[in-house]
Amino acid sequence: MNLQTAWRNLMRRKLRTLLTIISIVIGVSATFGVIASVDTAKRTFPLYLKAAFGKADYTVSGTAEYFPETVQDDIEKLQHIASVAVLKQPTTLHWEQEGVASIQKRVEISGYSNLDTPVTAFQVVEGNLSSGGAVITDRTASVWKTGVGDTITFDTVNGKKQIQIAAIVKYTAELMGPSSWSMAKYHPWAVAVPLHEAQEWFDLPGKIQNVQIKALPQADSHVLQERLNELAKRYGNIYTQPVVIQFDSTSNEMNTFFMALYIAGFLGIALSAIVIFNSLYVSIKERKNEFATLKTIGYTPAQLQGLVLSEVILLAVIGTALGLVFGFGLAYLLKAVVYMIFSIRDDGGMLLGKGIVISAASGILVPIVAALYPIRQAGKVSVIQALKETAAVSAAQKKWQPILGALLILSAFFIKHLLLVVPLSIGIVLLYPSLFKRFVFVLRPVYTLLFGFSGTLAVSNLHRNLGRTAMTSVILCLGIAMIVLMSSLNSAFVQTYEKLIYASYGGNLDVMFHHSEKTDLEQLKQIEGVADAEMYSMHSVIWTLNGQKRNLPVFAVDAARIDRFPLFSTTGSTRSQLIGSLGNGELILDKVAYSVWGGKIGDSIMLDTLQGAQSFKVVAVVETMKNGGYGAFMTKNLFKDSFGLTYEKNALVLKKEGTNPLELREKIFDRFGVRIMKMFGPEDQVSVVSSMLTGSFSVINFLVVLSIIISGVGITNTLLLNIMERIRELGMMRAVGVTRRQVIHMVILEGFGIGLAATVIGCAFGILLIYLTSSFFEINALTYQFGVPWIIILSIALFGLLVSLISSFTPASKAAKTHLSEALRYE
Repeated sequence: MNLQTAWRNLMRRKLRTLLTIISIVIGVSATFGVIASVDTAKRTFPLYLKAAFGKADYTVSGTAEYFPETVQDDIEKLQHIASVAVLKQPTTLHWEQEGVASIQKRVEISGYSNLDTPVTAFQVVEGNLSSGGAVITDRTASVWKTGVGDTITFDTVNGKKQIQIAAIVKYTAELMGPSSWSMAKYHPWAVAVPLHEAQEWFDLPGKIQNVQIKALPQADSHVLQERLNELAKRYGNIYTQPVVIQFDSTSNEMNTFFMALYIAGFLGIALSAIVIFNSLYVSIKERKNEFATLKTIGYTPAQLQGLVLSEVILLAVIGTALGLVFGFGLAYLLKAVVYMIFSIRDDGGMLLGKGIVISAASGILVPIVAALYPIRQAGKVSVIQALKETAAVSAAQKKWQPILGALLILSAFFIKHLLLVVPLSIGIVLLYPSLFKRFVFVLRPVYTLLFGFSGTLAVSNLHRNLGRTAMTSVILCLGIAMIVLMSSLNSAFVQTYEKLIYASYGGNLDVMFHHSEKTDLEQLKQIEGVADAEMYSMHSVIWTLNGQKRNLPVFAVDAARIDRFPLFSTTGSTRSQLIGSLGNGELILDKVAYSVWGGKIGDSIMLDTLQGAQSFKVVAVVETMKNGGYGAFMTKNLFKDSFGLTYEKNALVLKKEGTNPLELREKIFDRFGVRIMKMFGPEDQVSVVSSMLTGSFSVINFLVVLSIIISGVGITNTLLLNIMERIRELGMMRAVGVTRRQVIHMVILEGFGIGLAATVIGCAFGILLIYLTSSFFEINALTYQFGVPWIIILSIALFGLLVSLISSFTPASKAAKTHLSEALRYE
């Protein structure tokens, strides 16, 4: 293989070579970026959840808000464990800076019996956890502009309390706080202090709220569980729960997103293969005289094929090397976006090995495979035929291709998975030349009527190079079909979520108190702008499924109030009728929990109660977006008997018509002060869900847009090849009086025709994809109804046409500069 000769041949057509390399670079970088970022996220996500929310193995909580610290003393007597008692209380930061409202000064004080323990596992940035002071995160320290040794002051119900900062630690779930003063309007700050300080500040001597327990490596988990259960029975007002990390719903959602990401990423390398095939096929036709000459001086067909293969390998190596460089940056960008979408906080590195191997192999092998047919044709060049003046002809479409294409498209109707995109895309590629031919036939009278002489020539050129232009057009067609699907899915799911959130949120506002008092409900109802209010309980129950522990949030509901404060959506009977019909030991599951459970209505599930594991009969399935759309509902009496909780911390609020939601929140905070932990409305949840979905689909659409850029490269390449074949013709046209403007119009209309066909057919296949996916595709057990978002499709169509127009400018300019003398010298 003579690389020097290969490089010289490539440099004869610098622009064509550059465009082909660009297509390989985009394909390789997209593949590398997707694989590396997805692999890293898959590895990091469970580790992050375990590190953030699973430091403890068990928690001991009380049926009332507080229980004696002596429970912790008894737990510490158990062997092979580490434990910490916790007491959390709300207060406000004493901060006199102007422009900071009282709601922004909220602080949750967490008193720990031991700040330096494997259960808390704080990662110290600066200071000492054992020096008896306060602990804050690096994020909080940055906003407050404080450091170790500085004194912070709190305004408690018992007066001002001061404490020095003992340590600054990395941001952690235990001390999760806002990132700025503006975000403090929605979430309180978090500060950890020694337990005795919190008990003294809030006049709660000897009281705690829970004990967190971590089993050490030598501990017997079965024995430990028995000891904790015995302790709970002895005290009577406490219960033990294992800490369960809930991977199911988020992992399924991530896997769906990753599948779409893979398809979008690999689309780039697949489309670059079509560009390479087109470019090399025409290059072989263009150089047939050269190959014939080489044969006359002794070159064998194998040597000619080797010569072309060396050019392909050189292109692939250069494109792959550059693609890996750009892909490395893209991988970090995608990783950052994925982490942001799924709220993963991790500073770990990237998993690059698999991405490098697969993308490098794809970057080398895909161009070689795409070039096999053109390489084979190079060896078949006939010396006699090469001496004849023949016009360039496109590869004729085999009769079986459209039939096979139609069958593959038909097969997609029977595939209930997002992978149906694969046979459908292959089917489109095989069927496309036939569709393109018919489209050009319809386009001819339109172009002639609208653009006259230039339009007639443009259609003739499209028809003359039908196979080549069809293969170029199909690249853009596939990109448009994918972006129509993804944009429509985004819009459809956002609308579906929005409807369900408003139908099942329970009111206009959900207020979470740190602790509730008997008069809270009446005080809520008396606030100006409040139409009605209702307290409710929710408990995260341990659910044993197939031998594994899971969390199941269970809501206590009342038939008399559920229609006014709807926590779920149902069909057939009303909410009150459904709750009113519940018997003893019966509950209702949400769709997500029902799908995870895998049983059927009438079966029973096992839940941990104060009396031990008990079975509950599932009598109905409903839809809800409460707690992320994952939970169960039972009557208040059954809830209290099963779990023993004697307090309610959440209140649902209905506002009066015309009341401003933000003003209502401020009035509620003014009434209850720091006891308000969170206030969240349906519009807030819609915003969170919309941003998450839009962020996910935006990443996918970004990769599809990269593929569309490849299609633009293909259009430019094809038009340049067409011009090179027609240099003599263009020169003669200029000689007989055809103006530069007419030549430019002709080439631009030719490119626009390629883009127009791709846009029309791509949008049609995109609508077909929307229809097919509407029958099975779901996120968090939510599906969407088939609908055609015409505004989205129109926007994408305009984008596709714009790409084709931009891609036509350079070839049009080159064609307009053709001179007769140059044309006569061209071979």
